Amino acid sequence: MSESLDRQNQIDIVQLRGELKLLSQKLDVIKTTDLHHIQKSIDMTSKVLWGVGFLILGQLVIAIRVAILA
Repeated sequence: MSESLDRQNQIDIVQLRGELKLLSQKLDVIKTTDLHHIQKSIDMTSKVLWGVGFLILGQLVIAIRVAILA
């Protein structure tokens, strides 16, 4: 009885190790691939926001200039 329980525990440990290796591999894929794409997306969004901010600033300068000259 004890030997079969030990054997079953060893099998369970081997299965858990396999699952841990698979999870580790999936985490590596996420770190190398997905995070890179997310970073590129965030960088693009930041560039767009800066562009919109400069356009708004330009419109504000024009509005102030027109108000002063009028």
